[in-house]
Amino acid sequence: MQSLLLRKKLGVLLGCLISSMSVFSQSTYPGPKAITLILPFAAGSGTDMLARNITSNISKQLPGVSFVIDNKPGANGILAASLAAKAPADGYTLFFTTNSTQSVNPVLYKKLPYDPVKDFAPISLVGETAPALLASANNPVDTVKGVFEQAIKAEAGLNFASANTSSLAATELFKIRSQAKITLVNYKSAPQALTDLTGGTVDYFFGDLASGGALVRGGKLKPLAVLSEKRLPGFAQVPTMAEAGYPGFEIPIWIGVFAPKGTPSAIIEYLNAAIGNAQKQAEVIKSMADGAVSARITSVPEFNQYVATQAAKWVQLAKEINLQQE
Repeated sequence: MQSLLLRKKLGVLLGCLISSMSVFSQSTYPGPKAITLILPFAAGSGTDMLARNITSNISKQLPGVSFVIDNKPGANGILAASLAAKAPADGYTLFFTTNSTQSVNPVLYKKLPYDPVKDFAPISLVGETAPALLASANNPVDTVKGVFEQAIKAEAGLNFASANTSSLAATELFKIRSQAKITLVNYKSAPQALTDLTGGTVDYFFGDLASGGALVRGGKLKPLAVLSEKRLPGFAQVPTMAEAGYPGFEIPIWIGVFAPKGTPSAIIEYLNAAIGNAQKQAEVIKSMADGAVSARITSVPEFNQYVATQAAKWVQLAKEINLQQE
């Protein structure tokens, strides 16, 4: 019965894609003009690699459709979000982002030059993941408990890298739980933070395994735990914080695609179907697992509701860790 229901659901999804393609077969979208994806993270980051993999697969499935990745890192994604919000609502500029810009920034800043709800039209959820507590392979500590003990004993405190709002929130939660002296070292991008972590410039980093996974597999970094409710794909050997003895230490990360508000609903549905089809391809599933990302296909209404729910969760988390608005 479950197999029959699954086949029906996949059939409906494929039908939506075919239907969407036929709708645009007699129109100008998507035409020869490339679709630009604005990203709030640097080239080489986990989100960047995922965006390139997804768009490459869509181009294979839909010959003639091409994409340009426009990386605009820094300022917690505010620059990228502002540019995406002001882009023409014609389907040729999209925002490939994470909860950082849509869920977290509203609780970090009193004023933003963009509105995550009023300025954007949700298209599709791409995947879910969580930060991992990462340490250099040369660090003698091998457990989360060891990190807490080290932090408490270190008179000068420990240095934690921060490259985005997720690593910031995780570090603030660690400071509260450990009551230790922690210095936050801010980086413009995750690759820069990972380089300094590998070299020992900073002690720890709550970073995503999409960016740091290759260094982990290469033996240069070691993941001590993941900040998710369950273990992440591709890294089943890494325990959750709860399994390591520290429950209630979850920092969710989600990745999704948006368009400027006012983009025609037919274009939104077309893109949703194209992304959903790419998420089912074996090469995409593998690449996402390599980056510890769980693929999750959603309809447009489902993603819209998901975004609202996740925003509410971050409001509660911000209160718990006493994130101060700037």
